[in-house]
Amino acid sequence: MSELKVSQQIEAVSHNLPLQLTSFVGRERELEELARLLDRTRLLTLIGAGGVGKTRLGLEAAAHKLDEYKDGVWLVELGSLFEPQLVVHKVSTTLGLRGGGEKSRIEVLKEYLHQKDVLLVLDNCEHLLQACAELVAELLLFCPNLQVLTT
Repeated sequence: MSELKVSQQIEAVSHNLPLQLTSFVGRERELEELARLLDRTRLLTLIGAGGVGKTRLGLEAAAHKLDEYKDGVWLVELGSLFEPQLVVHKVSTTLGLRGGGEKSRIEVLKEYLHQKDVLLVLDNCEHLLQACAELVAELLLFCPNLQVLTT
């Protein structure tokens, strides 16, 4: 019976955040501020010069919030993507969604996320700003329990 409980607990954890191989030292004040801001807003963007640790800080903040999102925390890595029209596809496939037949990918994505309690982490948006902004705006309008953290 305990094996069944363990597998149910594992299935209840919904995220794709990578395991961190190093400890997170310092920046406690920034983590506290991010947690506070995520409690008050549905869209939070981390900006700064390349290499300052936006991704690592965002991932750490998201990991600290795992228990607060019933339907999970999902990281969408956009760094290797160069075609703006593929942003919706990347988000959809990260969430395990396939094409919807007659429906567009954005419609399938909106329907899927509509009543979900999710934190979506969009990492490396800087080279796809317009596509990311349009997608996030549409999702936030349609999905009342969605929160988005972008870097």
